[in-house]
Amino acid sequence: MFYFLKSEWFKFVLAIGILGGIVGLLFYAQHQAKVEEEAYQREIKLHPTAQKITIDNYELKEINDLNQLKWRLQAKSAVLEPVTKDVILTMINVEYFDGGAVKMKVLAPKGVANEVTHAVKLESLPKFSVVAEGQEGKSRLETKSLELTKKNQFIATGGVNINMAGVAKVSGDRAEGMFGKSELQDVRIIGNTHAIIGND
Repeated sequence: MFYFLKSEWFKFVLAIGILGGIVGLLFYAQHQAKVEEEAYQREIKLHPTAQKITIDNYELKEINDLNQLKWRLQAKSAVLEPVTKDVILTMINVEYFDGGAVKMKVLAPKGVANEVTHAVKLESLPKFSVVAEGQEGKSRLETKSLELTKKNQFIATGGVNINMAGVAKVSGDRAEGMFGKSELQDVRIIGNTHAIIGND
């Protein structure tokens, strides 16, 4: 009997048996994976996990290291895309603060904000421009599209009109700058620029 266990024939049968077992396990694992995937897809169809979420009176804000409000975005309505974290907004009001007081205000009919990056892009409608205004009307910007970037900076495109009270009225295709404590600062107008100096 021990001779049979040591024979080449037994080793061959044993090797074929082990190989067959491994192949069988692989086929079974592949079959089970396919069954699980199909069950998962059926469950996703029955209960989608990434539905859009509608929110009334939406708010997004950022605070500084002293726990003071830097800026606050409010919208009448919002639709959150759970996967991208983009929020589609309507009737938007953005306020920039300095020491607790509002220093600049931006109004827009529609836009998109990202809850993770805090990137904000505001858009106009035919009879409703995007408007940014400083305290006491010191400066005012009207445009078709306004992108709010980091450190209170902005990029305005699609036609820009800026009125800096008592200093100048300027228009152009595009403007870049930042929202200062009560007015627009470091503004650069690009393309088809026209200016009226010293107008109230």
